[in-house]
Amino acid sequence: MFRSTDPLYPFYTIFSFSGFLLPLIPLTWHLQAWNSGTCFYMIWASLIGLIDFINSILWAGTILDIAPVWCDFSTHVILAGTFAIPLSSLCIVRRLYLIASAKSALTRIEKRRAVIFDTTLCLIVPLVLTALQYIVQGHRYCIFEEIGCMPYVYRTLATQFLVTFPPILTGLVSAYYDIRCIIALFRHYRELKNLQTPACENSFTMDRFIPVVIFAMLETCTTPIAVFALVMNVSAGLLPWISWDYVHADFSYIPATPSVIWRSNGIDEASLELQRWINSSCGILIFLFFGTTKEARQHYSKAFYNLKSQFRPKNSLGKASNER
Repeated sequence: MFRSTDPLYPFYTIFSFSGFLLPLIPLTWHLQAWNSGTCFYMIWASLIGLIDFINSILWAGTILDIAPVWCDFSTHVILAGTFAIPLSSLCIVRRLYLIASAKSALTRIEKRRAVIFDTTLCLIVPLVLTALQYIVQGHRYCIFEEIGCMPYVYRTLATQFLVTFPPILTGLVSAYYDIRCIIALFRHYRELKNLQTPACENSFTMDRFIPVVIFAMLETCTTPIAVFALVMNVSAGLLPWISWDYVHADFSYIPATPSVIWRSNGIDEASLELQRWINSSCGILIFLFFGTTKEARQHYSKAFYNLKSQFRPKNSLGKASNER
């Protein structure tokens, strides 16, 4: 049994497990409502939280390559999630903008088109971008003590276009929809206020209005975070692209870095810590915004009542009298 050297252990392990579990709670009724962008965000965030949770346990105090099959799988999911979560956020804000700016409810055909669009953007595009990472993938993966196995890319100019630039572009498009969504929501709220709708309807609107506005405002942080990652990569120094064979030489070699080494480098420590905490917080954030609303609480009450009724003892006497 290895002893963890992480000063925040096991707090981060609990935190990442929360990032895995919480998004799954409101997933069911968002599937029923065809909120595909929100569902993709919850699924990807939950997967990333599960990976971080397992990695924080397996590599607590060790750099041994103890789970190669798991690392091959998890590093590809991490790469796909790096693209999928910002794209899912874009789909959420875009859907909110369409709802807030629409004069009437979305039709079934429009919802179906939105599902196709979201599936393409949140599933197919991340998988294609993940496959393209092999161009700059110098090794199968690398291992950092306390962090676990991570994707390894050869740090060249091509890497920045394949890895860092897509989230920046996604963040810029999201910022466009963020601003338009906030404007449309405020306009929609003013119209409801001028119509002097009943108090219950107003409270329901505000219960949805405030989380959506805060979520849209937080979404504008996608681009600064991606730019910060770009600055970190460039500050670490870009390597020249010599040839395909040079980049993929010793592909099966697994670099392993003890925590005392990567924590001694300020850039590496800031990059790794920022990445793992942001990844695990995505699931918690989506739950706070979409899993604590009035509608969500109604679903919790209904689920609790149904669960309680399953364990309620049946009245055999009453049942017998009914049969007569």
